[in-house]
This record gives sequence, C-alpha cells and structure tokens, in this order.
Amino acid sequence: MCHYLNLSRVEGSWVARYQVRQNTKKYWYYKLQSTQPSFQSATSEKLIKYKHLGKAGTVAHIDAMMSVMRRSIFDELQKAIHVLDDCLVDITGSELQEEESQD
Repeated sequence: MCHYLNLSRVEGSWVARYQVRQNTKKYWYYKLQSTQPSFQSATSEKLIKYKHLGKAGTVAHIDAMMSVMRRSIFDELQKAIHVLDDCLVDITGSELQEEESQD
C-alpha cells in the first residue's frame, strides 16, 4: 500500500539523513524537513517542521524522496515557463516596435 506525500504546497522541503548512536552501534534514519511548520504532528494538532521517515528504503522514505524530486522538477519547469514567457514578450515587443517605426 503506497502513501503518497503531497508536497505541492510545501516548498522548501528536503529529506535529511541523521545518525543515532546506541552503545557502539550506529543507525541511520531519514526525516522530511521543511523551513516552515508544515507536517501534522503524530501526537497533537500542531504543525511541525519535520516528519520521521525511518530507515532507507522504507515506503515513507521512498515516497518522500520521490515527492521532493517531483516538487523540484515542477519548480524548474515553472521557472523555464516564466523565462520563455519573458522571451515571447521580448520578441513580440520588438516586432511591435519595428512595425510602429515602419509606419
């Protein structure tokens, strides 16, 4: 069963890796972190800045990685669209100026 994270409204989120030491052993875990409180706390109604994902390869970890990657792709596509829009305005604006100067 897949649980997809919806990061479409959570900009500035990333997956962070952290280490827990217990006696002589080291364990690595992952958490989804954000610049603003964006995730529902498991124990209260409060929003928090991180969400525990568990070990590498868990469904939560993979879903979070894919969600962050999709968000990054979406953001880059939006930037490209804005640049292309600006180019179109420049091109059509230049053509309008040339037509006006010829009249």
